[in-house]
Amino acid sequence: MALDSSLLPGTPLPEAAPVDTCTLVVALRDSPGALGRIAATLGSTPVLALSYVVTGPARALAEIRLERGHAPRARRKLSRMVDTTYVSEPAALPPTRSS
Repeated sequence: MALDSSLLPGTPLPEAAPVDTCTLVVALRDSPGALGRIAATLGSTPVLALSYVVTGPARALAEIRLERGHAPRARRKLSRMVDTTYVSEPAALPPTRSS
């Protein structure tokens, strides 16, 4: 049986293909279990990153990064959550030039 040299320790991994991602921003009422409800709502959606910040009395923002192809479905699901006040996808900033 031949040993596959690509599985040996120290062998560099192939570069992953770039993935088109987007970030959804969810404004919601902060309550016990709100973060858990977000996680449960997106349970079948591959989430790349999630942050949750309490922004004021009973208010919070969640930022969720995912592949662009999953964004419409995730947006619909998040919009139906009882705690959600709005869901948006901020426009991508144009690249900046360094001087």
